[in-house]
Amino acid sequence: MQMARLPAESPAAAGRVYDRIKVMAMAYQFRPGERINELALAAQLGVSRTPLREALNRLVSEGFVTTVPGRGFFGRMLDAKEIHNLYEVRASLEEAIIRLACERASDEELAELEAFARSRPTQENGKSLEALRHDEEFHLRIARMTQNAEFVRLLESIHSRIHFVRWIDMRRREKLDMTAHLRFARLLRRRDVAACLTDNSVVMRRRYKEIVDVIRTGIAEIYMTPEQPA
Repeated sequence: MQMARLPAESPAAAGRVYDRIKVMAMAYQFRPGERINELALAAQLGVSRTPLREALNRLVSEGFVTTVPGRGFFGRMLDAKEIHNLYEVRASLEEAIIRLACERASDEELAELEAFARSRPTQENGKSLEALRHDEEFHLRIARMTQNAEFVRLLESIHSRIHFVRWIDMRRREKLDMTAHLRFARLLRRRDVAACLTDNSVVMRRRYKEIVDVIRTGIAEIYMTPEQPA
């Protein structure tokens, strides 16, 4: 399918190019270690190399692509240590978010979160991209309850960098816990900090143990050119 062309050299061109390339990088459409052909990519997006390079440099600083001086830009590696580190940061970040959400969330917000948890995709389509987006939004809603925009921004950044790995993880699991969000929302609604932290810790520890296998599966998926998450 031909990609829609972006308006060249418009005032917001760099921002739109950034958004488009970020989605591509999140989905590993640039294969690990593969040089990004800037001319081909600029032609594909219908823009000049100026906004393209601005976007790529920004994505380098955010960890979505890499660069080698004099050689250009490259697809980021799918590295188990890096992913483990991101999960570790996410666990610590969510601990702080949970504590503040229990303290600052309104009763209305907590009721809305429980209702949102009930809308989670069923077991039949629980491994879909829609389910992953629902999961990310669930955690972002909790972050917003802290009334601190920096928590939301940091969590969004981590979600973006582990998006592909979480999608692969969700697809490969034989059985999904479809009640997890509702259980957690009810604990949060009781403002039970200790129980919320314990529940979140159990889930995160389970993911740590599976990261290496998920990375192996993810690499195979990249080179088989799967349906790309975005």
